[in-house]
This record gives sequence, C-alpha cells and structure tokens, in this order.
Amino acid sequence: MTSDQSSQKKRITLKQIASSGDQKYPSFELSAIFKFLSSNGFDSWCQLQKNDMGLSSDALEQPFINAHQALDGLKRVADKFARPGLGCQIARTYKLADLGSIGVCIRNASSLGEALELSQAYYELIGSFTDMVNIYEQHTFTNRLIDVSRLDPMVVTLLFELTVMGSMVFAKELSGQPLDIKVVRFTASLSAVEKQAYEDLFGCEVEGLAKFNEWVIDLESLRVPVLSSQHSPAETAQILKVLLEELEQQQRVQLPAGPALVDDINCILKCSKGDFPDPDMISHALGMSSRTLRRRLSKMGTSFSALIDKVRCQLAINLIQHQDFSNEKIAEELGYSDAVNFYHAFKKWTGHTPNYYRMND
Repeated sequence: MTSDQSSQKKRITLKQIASSGDQKYPSFELSAIFKFLSSNGFDSWCQLQKNDMGLSSDALEQPFINAHQALDGLKRVADKFARPGLGCQIARTYKLADLGSIGVCIRNASSLGEALELSQAYYELIGSFTDMVNIYEQHTFTNRLIDVSRLDPMVVTLLFELTVMGSMVFAKELSGQPLDIKVVRFTASLSAVEKQAYEDLFGCEVEGLAKFNEWVIDLESLRVPVLSSQHSPAETAQILKVLLEELEQQQRVQLPAGPALVDDINCILKCSKGDFPDPDMISHALGMSSRTLRRRLSKMGTSFSALIDKVRCQLAINLIQHQDFSNEKIAEELGYSDAVNFYHAFKKWTGHTPNYYRMND
C-alpha cells in the first residue's frame, strides 16, 4: 500500500476471476473442505462424493482439478451441511503452506498490503467462482464479491465465509496480529441468533440483507509488516523473483485433458465484445460440431448461453463501475440495439438493475 493510495479518496479495482467448466481450478479449497468433514466423522460420505464426481483418490493432492468438479463439490457440501459458520470453521484449518508456491510467495511479502496484492495478482492459483471488487478509500479497504455466474445462494455464503475467515487466518499467520475488520456484510437474511454467531466469529459488526457480500477493514491493517522471514531485503527480492517466475510457469501448465474449452470460448467472446459470435461460429472456430460443443459444455455443468451471459455481465459491470458509462453507452459497447434491451438482459444476468452496481448509489 503506497502513500498515494491512502491519500486518494477512492480507488476501485476489479478482478475478473470467476471460473467455470473445464478451466483449471486449485484443488486446495475442496481438499480442505473434505479433510475437515472427514475429520468430523464424514469420511465415508466424502469418499462417496469424490467417486460420484469422478475424482480419483489422489486428485485433490494435485495442484488443480476442473472448475466444474470443484463447484459440484461445493454444491454437494452446501446441500448436505450448509449452516452459518461452516465455512469459518473450515477456513480456520487453512495454512499458507497448503497454497504451494503462491503461499511461499505471499509469505515473503513485506506487509499485509503487499501480500494481498500478490495473492490477487495470482488469484487464479488460489481460486474463485466470483469476481472481486476492491475499494480503497481514505481510511478503509473493502473487498466485495460479485456473483456473475448466478451461483446457488448457499454456495455463495459458503464461499464468502471461506474468503473472510481465510483472509483473517492467513493475516494472523503472516503478521501475528488480527485484522482490524470493521464490518462484514451478507446479502443473505440473518436471524438475530445467526448475526450474533457471525459477530462472535469475526469479532466485528455484521449486517444481513446487504447490497453485496463484502467485508471492510481499517486501511492501516494493510500496513502491518509480515513477520521476519530471516532474509535480507536483497534476498527477499531474489526469492520473490524466482517464485514469481515459477508461478508464471505454473499458470501455463494445463490439466491432463489439454487446453480448457471454456478458456478458448472466453477468449473468443472477450475479444468479440460488441459483436459476439453465435454457437455455430464458435464450434466452427474450435473445429467441432455445434452438437459436440453443447454436449461437452453440458457435461461440465454449463452452456454457451451461460458463458456468454457471464462475459457480458463482467464487461457491463466493468463499464458501470470503472467508467460510469450510461445504459445507452453500455448497450452500444455490448452490441445491443437499445438501452431497454440491455437493461432487461442485465437484470436477467444479475437479478438487479444496472444502477444497483453503480458505485455512487
């Protein structure tokens, strides 16, 4: 965190990271969940789910699994065990060492702010099914989860708990000090008992029925130094250089099945912007029939329409929050005939109007 950042009234950054289909997804999250459940007497259930999901006995020991397998696992866990605080209990078992290279990289940061920036620069190696908006204001930092894939609400809550408590656990491991969290906001409705339980878990104010799932910390928390790593600044810089090179190589490594189909489709769609191709054009570009494309996407729990909606939603939110485009301008950018059509499409994607996402509302 620089002095320039702290002096700005507001700075907003968006990380578009929502994974889907056969995109590679870090196995760390699902592995931690199943290990927690197994240690609490549900090992047989976990083994049954892994077999049903097509995960081999050692699949979760590998760095990556397919995103659709990870999301399927989260949905199964949420359906069976969802309750307020489950994600918090699981996240309390997190260790930086379990994150592999990115964990080592984060440990060599000089401050919690630098650790945060490193983790988000390589968030694909940590994993997320939501996009993230970071808001830096004069005294606070807000981390907001944006659901661009219309996930099951129970899964969203579980992911949010894992994110907040996981960040608290990693910050404590790095600095030896607790994060100064000001408030945690849930979009879900919380009973008085649930709200109190969350306040006990997070040690701060908790709100339900909020506009977004987000948590706010004192900006000074990001200035807290990381505990000495027993390396000089020069040695630390060299370690970071080597680790970042390893991470760059790791990002280029694909799953055994080869390049992800969803990655290819997303690349085409994001480059097309206002002139999106139809499924026939996509399948032709990828050297397969439309039927084969539909079948392969269906096996991964998604569809072409879901992928194009996610990309359009991501582009629209970016234009709304970072460039404050009007509905008319966004409609033009995304290839809609008029603002009314864009408005209705956006509401279908997100369940909310474009104004809901405007930062000054």
